[in-house]
Amino acid sequence: MQRKLIVYSVVLSFLIVNPVTQAIQARSDKEQPQTVVSGTAVQSVVPVQSQSQPQAGTNSQASSNFNPLGPNVLCSFLPRDFLECKEPIDHRNNETAWKEKGYGCLHFGGSFYADVEHTRVQCTVYTDIDCYGARTFFRDGVPCVRYTDHYFVTTLIYSMLLGFLGMDRFCLGQTGTAVGKLLTMGGVGVWWIIDVILLITNNLLPEDGSNWNPYV
Repeated sequence: MQRKLIVYSVVLSFLIVNPVTQAIQARSDKEQPQTVVSGTAVQSVVPVQSQSQPQAGTNSQASSNFNPLGPNVLCSFLPRDFLECKEPIDHRNNETAWKEKGYGCLHFGGSFYADVEHTRVQCTVYTDIDCYGARTFFRDGVPCVRYTDHYFVTTLIYSMLLGFLGMDRFCLGQTGTAVGKLLTMGGVGVWWIIDVILLITNNLLPEDGSNWNPYV
């Protein structure tokens, strides 16, 4: 009885192991390079599996290759301190030029956020800054604001002390009204007081449309 069990065990193990061994051998032969004899030359032929090539565009490939956990950040995400940006284009209320260009400022300045126009400008990353992607691009949301040498505190002091001589309007670049204010001695004091009130209420601004310079 024991001999029969041993024989049955051997036969069963042979039936199970033999197909598995044949499958492994067939796969090994398929993966190994095959030697082809052509004349006197011996060449090794390695089976190549067909691989599908992606047909995505350049931009999609660049975005898919970007690793957000890598050492570099996207160039368009860099703060303004690392960029050299051009000044917004001044179209001087020329809507035709603004429509043709597609961006720029019709007018500069504004006391409140809702009054300030926003546009896009061309920016370039500094050469010694490493980032990923195009190093020259357009950045949106740039306010149409520029600063010159007009300071609110200085102009207000001129208006209060020397307003009857038109010094405040001379500082703001309003030469015509400044001369009239000088000749009338501040409109006999009335114009003098009115200009002080206009300055305080932010209704008397620089002639060139620039904002008050916040840096003293």
